[in-house]
Amino acid sequence: MGFTRSFRLCLAALLSAAVLCRPARGLVSLEDGRDQIFVNSSLTIGYDSNLFANAAGAGDTSYSLSFGADYVRRAGWIGLNASVGVNATRYGKFTREDFENPTFTAAFSKQSGRTTGSLTLSAARESRADVAANLRDESWFYQADLNFKYPVIERYSIAGNLGYSYRNFADNTVLVDLKSYSAGVDLFYVYTANRDLLAGYHFREEDTSRDSKSYEHNFTAGMTGKLFSRLNGTLRAGYMYLVPQGAGVEKNAGSWTANGSVSWNFSKRISFTGQVSKDFTTTSTNDNVDSLSSSLRAQFAYSSKTQLGSSLTWTDSNFLGISGAGRHDNSWSWDATLSHSFNGHLNAALTYGYFQNWSTLAFSDFVRNNVTFSLTSRF
Repeated sequence: MGFTRSFRLCLAALLSAAVLCRPARGLVSLEDGRDQIFVNSSLTIGYDSNLFANAAGAGDTSYSLSFGADYVRRAGWIGLNASVGVNATRYGKFTREDFENPTFTAAFSKQSGRTTGSLTLSAARESRADVAANLRDESWFYQADLNFKYPVIERYSIAGNLGYSYRNFADNTVLVDLKSYSAGVDLFYVYTANRDLLAGYHFREEDTSRDSKSYEHNFTAGMTGKLFSRLNGTLRAGYMYLVPQGAGVEKNAGSWTANGSVSWNFSKRISFTGQVSKDFTTTSTNDNVDSLSSSLRAQFAYSSKTQLGSSLTWTDSNFLGISGAGRHDNSWSWDATLSHSFNGHLNAALTYGYFQNWSTLAFSDFVRNNVTFSLTSRF
């Protein structure tokens, strides 16, 4: 049965390859280019040494095909980017993990006028290895985000955001569904021509299907734009306070918080991007976690068609409260990707990734290696 599925998938890949190499006339352009439709597809073959992200360490090969379409409209005050797609994956041994996952995204943006902003709506079915639960799960994830910015006077402007997300798991035996509501406001001050100072307050409420809740208050200040000589991005830090409610709750928690992304163009061919995040999160196992994550990515453009990228990431996760049982995880990961564009429409990429997690919970102590080769096209 597994061989038949793999054969059918490879046959479909060969048929799609004939489509991938078609010239740019596959692009649909309407109303003098204000409306455009793109079609994209990809074929991925990979191996994961630890499919379920736990100490048992069962691995498997996978074959994936994805197809999608993007619609872009640039007319009037409101722009629209919409996409729809589906990803089908088959496994060699663990065929019960096979899936077909659809995705949908619509983003409305206003870039002109006194008030600017965006509204993004998305829905996706996801199949993934859950590091907190140490198993594979399937869920529907829905998200809506509204962002806006309004200049008050010459040097001051206000930015705000409202957000909603809902993760609905197919199996609630161990995992809990999670709804999240967020709101925030930031005040920006133009310090120089290319640098702004900012300060803000953000609130988040997270509700689980086990009648537990948590409220997070986040106060930060920082800078955005040209941070230093050749560093550009946004950095902010401050204090966060968590108020959990429900079974397994021990007490409120407070800690420092930070969030930022910084880029450095070392040369025309070499660039670096660093990111940091320190925040409270709620896991699929109904635990509150104080999590710190930092990463550094390097990108090298060998030519206009060939690129090499590599990332290094470190995380520290402290599980809170009685339900957390004193669990503490540390992990680091490294990956490298070599990509090449053949004709502007067909791209190939080879990726290797390594992940190691150390945990006070023995079953959560594991190593994971994965290798993937993919062909993608957009026209």
